[in-house]
Amino acid sequence: MTNNILRFWQSSDAEDPFEPLFQAAPILMHSIDKHGVLLKASRFWADKLGYKIDEMVGRKSVEFLTEQSQIYARDVVLPEFFRTGSIYNIPYDFVRKDGKIVPVLMSAIAQYDAEGAYVRSLAIMFDNTEAKRVAGEFQQKQRMDAIGALVGGVAHDFNNLLAVVQGNLEFLERDPEDADRLEFIHSALEAAKRGGIVTQQLLTYGRRAKLTPSLFDLNEAVIRADRLVRRLFPANVELETVTGGGLWHVNVDAALLETAVLNILNNARDAMPDGGRITMETRNVRIDEEYIDTRHEEISPGRYVMLAISDTGCGMDSETLTKVFEPFFTMKPVGEGSGLGLSMVFGFMRQSQGTIRAYSERGVGSTFKLYFPIAEPLAQPEPANQPESRAGIAGKTILLVEDEESVRRVLARQLQTEQLRVIEAVSGDIAYEELIGGLRPDLLVTDIVMPGSLQGPELAERARKLMPELRVLFISGYPTEAAIHGNGVKPRDRHLIKPVRELELIRNVLELLQDR
Repeated sequence: MTNNILRFWQSSDAEDPFEPLFQAAPILMHSIDKHGVLLKASRFWADKLGYKIDEMVGRKSVEFLTEQSQIYARDVVLPEFFRTGSIYNIPYDFVRKDGKIVPVLMSAIAQYDAEGAYVRSLAIMFDNTEAKRVAGEFQQKQRMDAIGALVGGVAHDFNNLLAVVQGNLEFLERDPEDADRLEFIHSALEAAKRGGIVTQQLLTYGRRAKLTPSLFDLNEAVIRADRLVRRLFPANVELETVTGGGLWHVNVDAALLETAVLNILNNARDAMPDGGRITMETRNVRIDEEYIDTRHEEISPGRYVMLAISDTGCGMDSETLTKVFEPFFTMKPVGEGSGLGLSMVFGFMRQSQGTIRAYSERGVGSTFKLYFPIAEPLAQPEPANQPESRAGIAGKTILLVEDEESVRRVLARQLQTEQLRVIEAVSGDIAYEELIGGLRPDLLVTDIVMPGSLQGPELAERARKLMPELRVLFISGYPTEAAIHGNGVKPRDRHLIKPVRELELIRNVLELLQDR
């Protein structure tokens, strides 16, 4: 058994060659006897755990482990070690004297005397804190990317349903039988709008939202949020706002920024049921390579504008803090929170090329810091031509391509109310057959993602080979510019996101027809 195990001593009274290492070397090291009792601990290891050496020696090594690691050590590791005389890279979680966890990787080898009897171990630990944190962040990113893809698919189907509900209710709204029925219809339409907002939040988390950034001063968002919540928050919640001077401008979607700020403020209020203080602060900051490397941020070094929101609430422990941006995670009672608020903020910040950091301590409070990259002014698009009248529009032909029958029926009826001739197709392939057969529409209105070989952009490309001046209106449940690409897409084309209100649909159709 001992042929492959080093014999450090030939007798028990030999001088210990590792004593200098235990005393002075910066090595995490200890030694246990056959009962698992600590015989020695390096000064560096004792300092790491917050103990004096004489507070550790004489106690079993497993006493310094978390409960889960104790079970692992007793049931698996120690029996294997005493049987084979060695272990390598065993993950353990030690507990410091102050209660903090120190994850390590332990390797150990047994020392035997000349007769082959076990004398003690020599164990060396490597601090695994940083590696474990990086692995945790990677796993979190994988989970969030996977759920983000799922969210995109769910939102697409949900938008189709909303399109049907909204379109049919708009038709009913035109001819109400009585005031009560009209009120019910208005309420249903508002519910459909709220459903669209929920979908936008889901897509923002999944980084699939269509952002409309504009040059913006973060101080404006802070001041606006301050005015709003002062009227809504209870009197025992004190609000302090500190706006930085000379703040750099950022390109950000103002509506989603306001939603993100209100999400964090509402969480801060809920964390202070007995009252407290919320502070909002803005200032310019510079982020360098060292900051990014130590925190493994997915951002570029440079100048940023920081928005910090702090509260004096109940705070969070370290385990909760690692989950705070995960979707559907909430500390609120059942029915009082969806768990999508902070995950939506996380997705919005990453899609805005920024980042968000959370800091918290139990019983002290929490701080969320949002970092937005500065930007040069965006070129403002020229205003779209407004249709002066509907003259000459009646009788124009629209080729409508949509695979969902209920959605297609609603869109067709909306277009027909403007005396437009609508030719329907359930896929890009069938629509192209109509074009090959001689159909020459004045406008193509098409979904982007459909069954068959021809998707919306590919259909538009082939249609323009037959009709070079053809205008196209893309309608999709995926609010992302990435979904619209290819040679078939031209600058003058339009893109609407389901659910589309009738007025918005008709306005875009009329503008495209008049543009011809």
